[in-house]
Amino acid sequence: MFTEKRSFAKSFCAISIVLMIVLSSLVSVTAAISGAAVAQETSDKQDEGASKLADIQSSALNVVVLDVNGDRNAVLFPNGTVAEFLELTETTVGENQIVIPSLNSEIAEDTVVYVRNAKPVQVTVDGETKLMVLSYGKIADSLELAGVSLGDEDILSVDRTAKVEDLEKVTVTRVTYKTVTETKEIPFESVTEPSDKIELGETKLSTEGKNGEKQVTKKVKYVGGKKKSETVVSEKVTKKPVDEVTLVGAKGAATTGSAGTFTDENGVTVSYSQVFTGSGTAYTAPAGSGTATGVTAYHGGVAIDPNLIPYGSKLYVESVDGSIVYGYCTAVDTGGFCDDGSAIIDVFYDTYDECVNWGRRDVNVYVLS
Repeated sequence: MFTEKRSFAKSFCAISIVLMIVLSSLVSVTAAISGAAVAQETSDKQDEGASKLADIQSSALNVVVLDVNGDRNAVLFPNGTVAEFLELTETTVGENQIVIPSLNSEIAEDTVVYVRNAKPVQVTVDGETKLMVLSYGKIADSLELAGVSLGDEDILSVDRTAKVEDLEKVTVTRVTYKTVTETKEIPFESVTEPSDKIELGETKLSTEGKNGEKQVTKKVKYVGGKKKSETVVSEKVTKKPVDEVTLVGAKGAATTGSAGTFTDENGVTVSYSQVFTGSGTAYTAPAGSGTATGVTAYHGGVAIDPNLIPYGSKLYVESVDGSIVYGYCTAVDTGGFCDDGSAIIDVFYDTYDECVNWGRRDVNVYVLS
């Protein structure tokens, strides 16, 4: 009995040892399997993290500035939209705020994302009036942020520094410039030349006048689409005008036809462009009498043939023999002597006696340079 019990005890112990060994083996196998699974999971997670890191590293990070009512911060952000950027930075946009650029805009390097307090303002620009939500601050800055570009000379109905929060409406008047080139006519001039081959008092057309042309370039200023002013930038003559030349009879009046100098009664040497020699007379008129040019008759204002000597010409008159000098004078009048060719000049005196003293005499009429 005891022996059997001992045998049984030995057998039980042996079985127990075997079971323990088997169980121990099972635990070791299970632990090995479990350890391998954990190692594999860890390796997978590391691979996934490395892949994500590689993705982030492979995409360029953009430096994005977040401006919330003037408070600025720089944030590194990969490619994405403004909405994704705001979500990443946990930026809340209030009901009375706007976001610039729009939420679906793509983020790029140096992008500035504005979140500003704002209000609707009636804006009239480029012929269109619309309600725009503008950020608080200076109206000029807010319009620029809203996409309304302002030129340096554009005119606002309010001061450019006016605050949006104080405004209900604003008008932008554009100031623009346009360069215009046009062709203009150059009128020909009419000139006269004395001719001793034509009888005194007669005329003959020598050269027919022809108008010229020039290109005129102008800078035209428009305010609100309406022409305000223009400035000539340049002129270029493309066809020169041809003067109309009329020959004036001087036969019997004798003209030198060339310039020179003479000495006046004060001993001063004076230049002249032409000199006529011929008969000279004198006349007078009541005080206040008019002349052919509209000025009142006066001593020093003389009558001439305007076909021979143009009105307004400055003259010097003296007798050929030097016995009497009328002196410096201006061509302001004309008379009947022009028609009959009896004289080349009629000098004015205030009194009849002075006219008698002058009489009729041969004179030199110098046309001053």
